[in-house]
Amino acid sequence: MDLQSLVAAHMPNRRRPTPMGASAEDRYYRNQITLPRLRLQLLGLIATTAGATLLLAVVIQA
Repeated sequence: MDLQSLVAAHMPNRRRPTPMGASAEDRYYRNQITLPRLRLQLLGLIATTAGATLLLAVVIQA
């Protein structure tokens, strides 16, 4: 174990998480699970990949 890990392991943790109620905990985890919104760039990449795949399929068939 290196010195930095040893020091970090023995530092007191002054910040303690605030206790949450059941509904607050449900909201927290629900917000963590939400899927990221598709960006235009990602949609363009998907469309380009689909187009190239279709083009290759047509070329291979011929």
